[in-house]
Amino acid sequence: MKRYGTLLGLHGQPTDRVLIIRKGPKNTRVSFSTDNGQTWDPNGKLVDAASVLDDSGELWEKYQRTPDAATWLTFGKQPNGFLSVHRVHKHVIKARLYEGSGQWSNVEDFPPDQVLFDAGEAWPKEKTDQLANAEDTQTPEPPATSTHTGQRVSYIRVSTAEQNLARQREAIGPVDREFQDKISARSRAERQGLEDCIDYLRAGDQLVVSSIDRLARSLRDLQNLIDQICSKGASVHFVKEHLDFSAESQDPRASLMLSILGSFAEFERSIIHERQAEGIALAKKQGKYKGRKKALTSEQIEQARARIEEGQSKTSIAKELGVGRATLYRALDQQ
Repeated sequence: MKRYGTLLGLHGQPTDRVLIIRKGPKNTRVSFSTDNGQTWDPNGKLVDAASVLDDSGELWEKYQRTPDAATWLTFGKQPNGFLSVHRVHKHVIKARLYEGSGQWSNVEDFPPDQVLFDAGEAWPKEKTDQLANAEDTQTPEPPATSTHTGQRVSYIRVSTAEQNLARQREAIGPVDREFQDKISARSRAERQGLEDCIDYLRAGDQLVVSSIDRLARSLRDLQNLIDQICSKGASVHFVKEHLDFSAESQDPRASLMLSILGSFAEFERSIIHERQAEGIALAKKQGKYKGRKKALTSEQIEQARARIEEGQSKTSIAKELGVGRATLYRALDQQ
């Protein structure tokens, strides 16, 4: 009995119906047809096992009927809207979001991990129509920011100890508890204030942050943080962007806006880094770039070498000089 499957391409997009010859843990041998399944290549081809969906080709058939349909997922991977996909790229998927009553949004950028190629089954267009009709007949509810039942907690961050926290405090307003970090957001592992803040949050609490870039430096980190906070029953409010997120209320437009803003923030940082690299390369070519200031002077290195010859430990010397052992070792090797 022939065993069919769906071959998945970039980000799980169905690309073909295949005949499964032999399925392995890492690779699967499949056969392709060029005449709508009348004949199949007897030799087949080895592909990544994860790219073959053993579903008798059902997803491919659904995809053929609605080739542009997909489901938009929330950060928590829950169905949240119907998409019409226009183009699939490596780092972004361009699509329109169905807004109900035959209306579509403009083509927007969606993170690939929030698009499910399931022919729109998890969230059909009819579901959006039902929600839109229900909203039209209901009295508008107050904004989600006024419904939190617990404490109002803030998180503020500056990159250096010299920078002032007053501007963020003024934007956030009065709170029950404040957490802060005076460190770059490049690494979450070193932001103890953020970890303490998330650990402190309880169901019903509202975390208020002055702007998205104060909480995270990448879109993926931002999504993970919001998921973690909402999973505790708390909510997040970004003052500058006027965005709110909670487990009970997921506004599709707010989620989309967050993705767009996060993507632009990442893009802006990449441009800054690119310009910085170009500037350094040009300065080196012109002989003007001297690089970062050395951690130890030549005199300090010679003194350290003499002390080591006298029998002192490198660890104690490095500690006195205010550098790590690895820095001292490199300095001794290079001079």
